[in-house]
Amino acid sequence: MMKNIISLTILLFTLSGFSQKIVVKDVKHNFLSGQKLALSVNVHSNDRKDIVKAFQKKAKNETGSIVEKKGEIFIDNAIIPEISADKIDVFLTIDKHKDGTANLIVCFEVNNEYIIPKRKEYKKAVHFMENLSREISIIVLKKELEKEEKSFAKIKGKITSLENKNIDLATNSKKREGEIEKAKVALKNSSEELNIVTGNINRGKGKLDKLAKQKEKLDKKYEKLTRNISKDEQTIKSNHKKIKENKKKIEGLEKDNATQKNEVEKAKGKLAKVR
Repeated sequence: MMKNIISLTILLFTLSGFSQKIVVKDVKHNFLSGQKLALSVNVHSNDRKDIVKAFQKKAKNETGSIVEKKGEIFIDNAIIPEISADKIDVFLTIDKHKDGTANLIVCFEVNNEYIIPKRKEYKKAVHFMENLSREISIIVLKKELEKEEKSFAKIKGKITSLENKNIDLATNSKKREGEIEKAKVALKNSSEELNIVTGNINRGKGKLDKLAKQKEKLDKKYEKLTRNISKDEQTIKSNHKKIKENKKKIEGLEKDNATQKNEVEKAKGKLAKVR
C-alpha cells in the first residue's frame, strides 16, 4: 500500500513538472562578465539552437555585434521594439534540463542599467519573455502531441486489425464447420454405396469390370471427402489457436493503448498550460 502511495506521489510530481505554466522570474545569474540581474523563463524545449534562433529573430542587431563564448551570447545594441525604443545590450544563456525543458536566462541593459521591476521597460520585458517562451513551447508541444496521437492511432490500428482478423478466422471456421457437416453426410452416402458395390463384387452380381470402376470411383471419393474433413478440422483448430493468440496480443495492446492515451492527455495538458 505504502509503495503504491509513493509511486502515485512520484507520478503526480512528475506530471506537475511536465505541465508547468510559463513563468518569468527575477534572478541573479553569474554570467562570464559577472553577476547580473536577469529574467528567467521556462521553455518546453532544450534545443539550444532553436531557442537562440527564436530569440535572435526578435532581437535584431543591425547596429551591434553578437559574441558567443562558452555557451553564453552577448548582443550589443540589440533592437527589441517590444521592450524599448532604445538599443539594448543582451546577455543570454540557457540552462538545459534532463526532462527536455530549459530555462532561458536573459539580462537586458538599457543605457548601462538593468531592466528591473522599477524600470518602465520591465513589464514589457517580462511580456516579451513570456511570448517568446510561448511561441517556442507551442511549436515543440504541438509536435509532441502529434507524435503521441500518432502512436495512439497506431496502437488502435493494431487492435482493430487483430479484431478484424479474429472475425475473419471465426467466419472461416464457421464456414468450414458447415463444409464438414456436408462432407460427413456425403461420406456416409459414399460408404453405403461402397458397401453395396463391394457386396455385389463379392457375390459376382453384375459385370465385374463395371463394378470395379464404380468401386474405384467411390474409393477416391471417400478418400477425398476424408482428406477434406481432416484438412478443415486442422484449419479450424489452427484458427482457434490464432484467435486465442490474437486475443492475448489485443489484451497487451489495450494496456499499451490506455498508457498511450494518458500520454496524449499529458501532451494536451502541457500544450493547454502554455497557450
